[in-house]
Amino acid sequence: MIQLRNVIKVYESNRVKTTALNGIDLDIEDGEMLAIMGPSGSGKSTLLNVLGGMDNLTAGTYKYNKINVDELSFDELNAFRKKNVSFVFQNFALMKDYTVFENVELPLLTKNISKKDRKDIVNEKLKMVGIIEHSKKFPTQISGGQQQRCAIARALASGNSMILADEPTGALDQKTGEEIMDILRSISKTGKTIVVITHDNNVASKCDRIVYIEDGKIIEK
Repeated sequence: MIQLRNVIKVYESNRVKTTALNGIDLDIEDGEMLAIMGPSGSGKSTLLNVLGGMDNLTAGTYKYNKINVDELSFDELNAFRKKNVSFVFQNFALMKDYTVFENVELPLLTKNISKKDRKDIVNEKLKMVGIIEHSKKFPTQISGGQQQRCAIARALASGNSMILADEPTGALDQKTGEEIMDILRSISKTGKTIVVITHDNNVASKCDRIVYIEDGKIIEK
């Protein structure tokens, strides 16, 4: 379970302070699929970065199961992300010079996993997202929807329990976007915790719950 209490994040640049998160209280259950919505500049991406251990808190607490994430050192945060968090981005963030198979394999290369087992894991995840037949192609040789499926397969290959998706359908047409959300929905049913940032009500409606954020605060709707 994820617990955020009175989370505040202030950025400072050229002596100007900007409050991105202003007292966030939020619980996310294990296996929940949560949508975060709000206008541009509301703090959505900052909240996602905090959940992913990418941003330190200015104040407040962040507990992930039994881990006090807000108390972790820089190196401990890196280890936390590696063990627990996978990201899916709007622009897919694939390595263009790597094949689909090699992109999905990337998170496995830092683990003590044999080549045969890596191959089995990658092929399993590619089958799960429906692009096993494109495993030898490069990202530029497949469609945007297929690239996002590859990114999701890469997130799954890590075996991490939390998937953070930042506008995962933003670069896709509506039909393809719905297919991607159906894949994420099916993944959440396996027990993965999934947090989706979106501006799209149709995307948000696929999730278990919607949280609205405005001016760095969670608001009721």
